[in-house]
This record gives sequence, structure tokens and C-alpha cells, in this order.
Amino acid sequence: MIKAALSPLAALAAAALALSPTAALAHAKLVASTPAANARVAKLTSVHLKFSEKLIAPTVRAELVMTGMPGMAEHPPMKVAIASAMGKDGKSMTLTPKRALVPGTYKVKWSAAGADTHRMGSEFSFTVR
Repeated sequence: MIKAALSPLAALAAAALALSPTAALAHAKLVASTPAANARVAKLTSVHLKFSEKLIAPTVRAELVMTGMPGMAEHPPMKVAIASAMGKDGKSMTLTPKRALVPGTYKVKWSAAGADTHRMGSEFSFTVR
């Protein structure tokens, strides 16, 4: 039977690797939003998005789409004109509609890349009463 022993340097390197943070290997994801997914709000002046890590600014895309209007069952989705701004922390973004949102259902779609350069994205909906 052969026994293999790790040198102290190899053991230290293995421990450092095992204990090192893996945040750089993770994908950027949405961790919070205002309004929250599926929320019902009376009035909305902006949408705030908070991400798990800093985003690479040129990769960030976001849009706001009205997907339903009360009393109009055949309402086609309509893109809403917005201004968008990244937060100084690089981990947040604000979407501000150029006009007041009328009652209806809206969907926020976003995509971006973080430190690992992999583009990720998702969407969520909310309702304005």
C-alpha cells in the first residue's frame, strides 16, 4: 500500500483554494427590485433594480413593457419609453418612465454581464392600479 503525503506548501495551497471566495465565478443576478415581482402599486415614478455584483456598464440592457390594460383583453405589448441610470455602486440601476404609467400590467426585462463576462438576464412583472 502506497501512502501519498502532501507537502506543507501543497496543503496550504489546497486550503487557500478551498477557502477562497467564489463570487468572481458567479453570474450577476437580480437580488431585489422596487416594485417587487408581482407587486400591485398605486403610483410609480421609477423602478429600482439591485444586483448581486457590479455590472459591466456597456453590457447592461433594460426595458419596460406594458403587457396588459384593464378592459382591453386584446391589448398588444407596448414598449414604454424610459431613461435608465446605473447607480454609483455599479450594482444598482434606476429606470424612470418618461411619462406617468397608466393602470395596467408591466414587465421589466434586463440583461447584463458581471465580472465573469457571461450575459445573464431575467424579467418580472408588476401591476399599477
